[in-house]
Amino acid sequence: MALSLFNYLIIKNKIYFLNVILSCVKIYHLMASALDLILVDDVEHLGKAGELVKVKLGYARNFLLPRGLAHVANRFTLAEYEVRKAKLEEEAQQRREKAEQLKAKLDEQFVKIEAKAGESGKLFGAITKENVCNAVEQQLSTKISKDQVDLKTPIRSIGDFEVKLNLAAQIFATIIVKVQAI
Repeated sequence: MALSLFNYLIIKNKIYFLNVILSCVKIYHLMASALDLILVDDVEHLGKAGELVKVKLGYARNFLLPRGLAHVANRFTLAEYEVRKAKLEEEAQQRREKAEQLKAKLDEQFVKIEAKAGESGKLFGAITKENVCNAVEQQLSTKISKDQVDLKTPIRSIGDFEVKLNLAAQIFATIIVKVQAI
């Protein structure tokens, strides 16, 4: 009798333990599936500054939060968010206006980059995003980051190339990069 009661308790404890594990897995899955965020800046294909959005945990952890584009929405930040919503929208509008002014300054401007090249016109090396940023800063007196340069592949030949600059969400400027041989 004592042995069977002991076995019964072991089985019951195993079932209880499995239920605890399963409930923890379900809670983790719910936590890991989506996260509520408050956008600080406009994010392309997601929303405008001041909006409350639900995103995957990895997208939030690896992209939005490290770049300061969003804050985690909890009961404390939601209360603060309601107070700051108008201010966030105003700041986002100012950033958009500044990007529009920068677009007007940079659009269709020429940037000259000199590089060593062979007789066939192929470069010894390549023109990268960083080279474009440095040329824009030196020749147009405008500082941009290499993340703003939309260059799919490095430039490897002599010629004129259109390069798109992502100044803000949905605001792009196009510059013409003239690559010349030294």
